[in-house]
Order: sequence, then C-alpha cells, then structure tokens
Amino acid sequence: MALDALVVGAGPVGLVMASELARHGLSCRIIDQGEGPSIWSKAQIIHARTLECFHDMGVIDPILARGRQVAGARILSPTLERIARVEIGGIDSPYPFLLSLSQRETEIVLAEHLERVHGVKVERKVKLESFSQDEGGVTVALAAEDGWVEELRVPYLLGCDGSHSTVRKTLDLPFEGSTYDVRLLQADVRVELPVAVHDDEIAIFLGPNGMLGFFPLPGEGRYRMLTFVDADDKRPVALETFQELLKERGPAGASLGDPAWMIDFHIHCRLAPHSRVGRVFLAGDAAHIHSPAGGQGMNMGIQDAYNLAWKLALVTRGVAKDALLDSYEAERRPVAEETLRFTDVSTRGLQTALTMKSPLTIGIRNHLMSFVTSLGFVKERAGRTVSQIEVAYPKSPAVGQDQSSLWNIRLTGSDERPGLSDWIHFGDGPAPGARVPDMPVGSDTLHNLICGTHHTLLCFDGAAATNEGYERLGRIVAAARARLGDRVRAYVIVPGSELPTALPADVPVLLDPDGELHRRFGARSECIYVVRPDGYVGYRSQPADEDKLAVWLDRLFV
Repeated sequence: MALDALVVGAGPVGLVMASELARHGLSCRIIDQGEGPSIWSKAQIIHARTLECFHDMGVIDPILARGRQVAGARILSPTLERIARVEIGGIDSPYPFLLSLSQRETEIVLAEHLERVHGVKVERKVKLESFSQDEGGVTVALAAEDGWVEELRVPYLLGCDGSHSTVRKTLDLPFEGSTYDVRLLQADVRVELPVAVHDDEIAIFLGPNGMLGFFPLPGEGRYRMLTFVDADDKRPVALETFQELLKERGPAGASLGDPAWMIDFHIHCRLAPHSRVGRVFLAGDAAHIHSPAGGQGMNMGIQDAYNLAWKLALVTRGVAKDALLDSYEAERRPVAEETLRFTDVSTRGLQTALTMKSPLTIGIRNHLMSFVTSLGFVKERAGRTVSQIEVAYPKSPAVGQDQSSLWNIRLTGSDERPGLSDWIHFGDGPAPGARVPDMPVGSDTLHNLICGTHHTLLCFDGAAATNEGYERLGRIVAAARARLGDRVRAYVIVPGSELPTALPADVPVLLDPDGELHRRFGARSECIYVVRPDGYVGYRSQPADEDKLAVWLDRLFV
C-alpha cells in the first residue's frame, strides 16, 4: 500500500485532516464530489482554539489576513433601543477574539496550503463508491463523472464527508437525534443600517416578529444576514425574501442588496454512536451535527482532525500502539455530546424567547438579557466556552499522572520532595488532558516552543535546587529521548537567571526568572509534564520519577 490514508471530503475538516497527516509525515490522497470550494458559507466564525491549531499548522497568517476580528455583539430592538452588549472575554489565548471568515475563503486558504506546502492536491469530482475493510486495511472503490473508476487499498479511511456521509452510511452507523421545527436562512449581502455598528461587532435585532443577525464579513458594508423562520414558512430563498424579513424584523430605514450567495437549511441535532470502526474514522459533520448556536460546528470538526492525525502518524510509523487510536473517540465524543447539549439548550431557549409577543413579556426578556450579559463572570465563562480553549480530555485512556498520596506528604518539603503546600499547588497546574496555556518564555512563547510534530517534556526544577535533582532530571530527559528519539523535545525549567552546572550540556534550559512559568504549572517543587503534539497535557508527575514516566510511556508507545 503506497498510501497511508484516504481522506473523503474536502471541506475544512477534510483539508485540515489531509494537511495534518502530511505534516506528521504520512502520505495521503483527498477526494471530493464537488467541483471546488463551497460557494455557501454555512460556517463563518473561527474560534481561538482553532486559530491556535492554524498557528501550529503554519496557515495562520493568510487566515488572519482574509478574516475580520469580532470582539462582541450589540443586541438592539427594531426601534434601536439598546438591549445588551456582549463583549468577548476570558479567552486566555494569543487570539482572544472571534474571526469572521467565509467558509469558502477558509477552504481556499487550506487547499492552497495543502498543495503548496505538502504537495497534495484535492481530487475534485471523485466519488467514493464503496469500501470494505479487514484487519490489514481498507479496499476502496472510486469513480468519477467521466466513467473513470479505480480500486485502491489503504491502511486507513477517514470520513470527513459531511452530514450525508457516505462513509458513515456504508458503516451502517445510525445518526440519532432530532430536527428542529425551524428553517435557517442565511445570505452574504451588502447592508446599510440606520445605526452605527462597529465593524468588529455582530448586530442582532430582537423584536416581536423575530430575530435578525448581521455578522460582519470582510469587505465594505458586507454582512452575513441570518434569521430563523417557522418550518412551514415556504418563502423562497431570494433577495426579495430577505428584504421582506429585514422590513418585518429590522430597523426602519435599513436596506440590503448585492447578494453573493443565499441559502436555507433545517437544523439538526444528531450524533453517530461511534467515530471509529476498525480502520475507518469519522470526523466533523460526518460524526456529529448540531445547531449553529455559538459557531461550534466547523471548529469542532477541525479539532477532530487535529486530534486524530498525529495519533494516526505515530501508530502508522510503528512508534505507538494501536490503543492510542482508541483515544480519538474517547476524547472527542464527550466533547461532541457536551456541544450538542449546549447548542440544543441555547437553540430551544432562543426559540422560546422569540415566541414572546406582548410588550410586558418582551420587556422582561430584554431586561433579563441586559442584566445577565452585564455580569463579568458570565462574559468570561461564555468566552472560554465558545472559544473551545476549555476543552479537555480528563478521562482519556491516553493521559495520566502520578502524584504522591496526600497521606504520604509531609507538612513541609525536604530537598526535592514536595510538602503539603507544594502538593496543593500542583493541583493548580494544567491537569492531564488539559490544554497547555500560552505565556512568554524568555523572548519566545510557550506555544511556539511546543508547536510542531513532537512531544514536549517540561522538567520543572522547583524551588529547591540540588545537584541530585538536576542529575535526576538529566536522566529523565535521556530516558525520554532514548524512547522517543527526535519525536520528543525536552527542557529543564529553572526558577532563576543562572544556568545550572549540574545538568548535562546537551539538555536545553529555560530560565524562569520571575517564576511565572512555575506558578502557572503549580511547580513549587520538582515535577514533570509531557505535552502532546496537539498541545494538551499527556502526562505529569510530582515528584519527577523516571520509572513512573516509563510506565506511562509503555502504555502507549512501542
């Protein structure tokens, strides 16, 4: 088998999957039934965690250059009465904002990156006809419109082919869930509003006849117009319909025109029971679909691909055990389940709010909305949730930690051994399965240090500096290198401004003069963290212990 994988579907999820497979050293092909990138932009919002993934992939600059940063939303009545202003807050990321970018533009950037950097071109107008699998691989039948057919054999098949996934249907997996009794209408239009709206704000008009949302797009005066109508509202997807809705629900004096595209669709809340069946995987809408509340769908699918690709590469290359691939479903399915719950509650709550017609109930709703959105902790919580930086995998079979039992801890530490206070503070650091935060490290940043296709071993010296401790950390670094080779980069982090002399010369040192890095990782005493290629904590221990690290490595690596 000359190929390592076949990716089915060249939307954002499939393009990221193919790029990540190639970046991690695998050969792949990517096929799509369509003629080119999507002409409709169902997915517009790119969140902070996805932008961090794009940074790691090396595609962040063109994405930022084409997009428009969004800092919040303004909610108004059709009579221009201010109801609420929502600011995006609490996003501890180099990208603390929403990025508005048409899905079409996102696909164009990703496809160009895939071909230019990795030499992989999307094979358009190619259909997956069928496939079957056995223990050794997947046999796939492909076909094109011109009668061309091909049969090939690949180790892995990756279904990124959307909600009507041929891969999922061929696996005979149900797509359980429900459909909301509404139509969602969207259009990319030029809009003139009778009120000043900052170009980094979403404008939402909320009145007795329904809701209208205007999401800023790159380009002068261009917005995505979004609204819900009843399922039995059969008005056509036409400019006249959007103009009618603007007149019914928007402010007097507003106008729109010059549509780039218009579309309607029904909203579903569905989840496949599995995202892995043998050598076949599902990602993105092929595995889960839900309401667009919070703009989670495309972002979640991209992170499915980001989660799976590095694992597939390590297993394919014989570095990791097949059990590592089981962690894909174990990690991503709970995220999908929680997202479906969150978006379902949000959507049904909005539907209820929009049924209010009397001035009294509308007034109560608006005052409540104004009060809730003014609370600082609500803004921060909402920002952290929708940005997906709080996504974590605490129950994953691929993560772990070793920490001395509380009953074995002394009130005060001795040399490199943790005391009670050290034990407590270790709990404040990133837990197993948590995303590693970004912060300055010398003239660089932590995210830049962990970027790449490698694992990162962070060995914290702690407050007590002893030759014995440095020798132990040196042995841990050597053991990790012996096991993973160039697939791991190791650093010893010293809380001070001077390089320790007891460390081997080939062990890189990061100086932490103000102790901030130690504080963020709860490292008051000696400890270690292993950061995975996707930027999440795979393992940590307090105190640092070479043998216990080896046990964790044995679980996952050959």
